[in-house]
Amino acid sequence: MKKILVTGATGNLGSLTIDHLLNKKHVSAERIVAMVRDKKRAEHLSNKGVELRVGDYNDMDSLKEAFTGIEKLLVVSSPSLDNVERLKQQYNVVMAAKLANVKHTFLVSLADADKRLFGLEDVDMATEHMIRAVDLPFTFMRNGVYLDEIKFDLKNAIGKEELVSSTISNGFNFVLRSDLALANATVLSEEGHENKIYNLVNSELITYPEIASILTEITGTEIGYRESSDKEVIKNLTDSGVSKEGAELLVLSFQKNIAEGAFQSTSDDLNQLIGECSTKKAIASIIEFSD
Repeated sequence: MKKILVTGATGNLGSLTIDHLLNKKHVSAERIVAMVRDKKRAEHLSNKGVELRVGDYNDMDSLKEAFTGIEKLLVVSSPSLDNVERLKQQYNVVMAAKLANVKHTFLVSLADADKRLFGLEDVDMATEHMIRAVDLPFTFMRNGVYLDEIKFDLKNAIGKEELVSSTISNGFNFVLRSDLALANATVLSEEGHENKIYNLVNSELITYPEIASILTEITGTEIGYRESSDKEVIKNLTDSGVSKEGAELLVLSFQKNIAEGAFQSTSDDLNQLIGECSTKKAIASIIEFSD
């Protein structure tokens, strides 16, 4: 039986990927392996027939054991924000995959890595190079900006009937996390895709003023748009209940990157893998709005 292993199986992207795999008619639950650090947190998966294996990015031996007998491996990047730690962890994953003779490694990495300012992109690019260097058959799933991350920002805008940003109305290549998970499940469940690089970004850019217009259309309430300074946008968010750390991350990292043109590549790769993605439906889904 050709086994498919998903790392980070209790995280957002990993768990969504498994959900989509379970919905694939030609993929039985018995083929799916969820790698976790604590099996108790994944009992909902074992109840669905998914095999659980324990693995820790800091322990290469545990990874090698978890990867034994695996045909296809989806590597969700380490959540650590410490680049030295992340680099060691990613190295452990790559070498364990090589030693366990994994047939095909799928890596979740970043789109536009050469333009981002998050501080994580260098490790992602290094991991891609490591996979190439040890001659692992690969597929690189380069993820765009998660639209999900501005959920509170959009809900705040609906409450105040105004969307505020410091993006100077630049466009960005948003994607839904659930669409990325579906793309993962699609390539994992199909033959082929070896040595391919998929830039999983939207086929067209969207701006904050355009988002305000879509919110108006969805809710039936006029949602205005206003450009402002970083400081005022942060204050606007913290006044609405967002933590100072969260507000600063959204504005000084995400919105600043948009203003500097970091997220402006487009691609049809995602549409080719999962079908056309509707901007209006994507925004409606993250604000949990239904007619």
